[in-house]
Amino acid sequence: MQILKKGDLIGLVAPASYTDEVKLKKAIQNIEDLGYRVKVGESAVKRWYSFAGEDTARAKDINTFFKDKNVKAIMCVRGGYGSIRILDLLEYESIKENPKIFIGYSDITSIHMALHKKCGIKTYHGPMAVSNLSGEYNKETLKHLLEVIAKNKSTYILDNFGKELKFFNNKSCEGVVVGGNLATLISNIGTEYDVNYNDKILFLEDIGENTYKIDRMLWHLKNLGIFDKVAGILLGDFSDCEKSGEDDMELEEVFKSHFSKYSKPVCYNFQSGHCTPMQTLVLGSKLKIDGKRKILEQS
Repeated sequence: MQILKKGDLIGLVAPASYTDEVKLKKAIQNIEDLGYRVKVGESAVKRWYSFAGEDTARAKDINTFFKDKNVKAIMCVRGGYGSIRILDLLEYESIKENPKIFIGYSDITSIHMALHKKCGIKTYHGPMAVSNLSGEYNKETLKHLLEVIAKNKSTYILDNFGKELKFFNNKSCEGVVVGGNLATLISNIGTEYDVNYNDKILFLEDIGENTYKIDRMLWHLKNLGIFDKVAGILLGDFSDCEKSGEDDMELEEVFKSHFSKYSKPVCYNFQSGHCTPMQTLVLGSKLKIDGKRKILEQS
């Protein structure tokens, strides 16, 4: 994997919703205080409807920063909505020829999927500048990001910040990890930007969806045969995914209804997604779910 060094240039892009300029300035200062240089994409300070500038402008920043040899990493400033609108504007051949660290989560899942499918490059499901590194940011989130992108480790255990990793069985598997935000992933299913799920480990997380909607989306994946294709499943943080009524299932009951009798490894309560602190997961790299030792190992 590529390594980020102190003094390297980080490009900030806004592929989705517009952002608060005051928070952006604070994030820039925090990143510079860590010893990195920052270059801000033109659309990051723009606003067009709910988006950070028009679709062409948001895509242009990503294309430009991938081509720029001085930019060593690209970090999204925030998610929201809008990444799916620019997938057909990204220059995939150029990106494939100039791979570099690309970091984001939530709505950015659309771009993670497209870059995996079209370019075959690894990307980073990790914190974003305004969402996670502005103001008094969480130091554990930053520490784990830097352990992944700034240290040359061949393998490492995802320690889950000391929180219990839960498993539906004691099975184990190893495979390339794909996925991200569940609702966003669903919107890419069946398109040219969808990924190949055969023998992959499917990572899913979400925020603010009622539990019946989570259930419906999981049934959609199941009915498509995706759960049969993958080697295993990793469930991340599902923040604020509550019942819409007293008769609905709790979130863990939804998971149990799908995975308690599932024949493949399933790990849940993984601290990655819309949570604080959050772990960085390298999409497109190998991940081992070890149900016997109750650990996750990335390589």
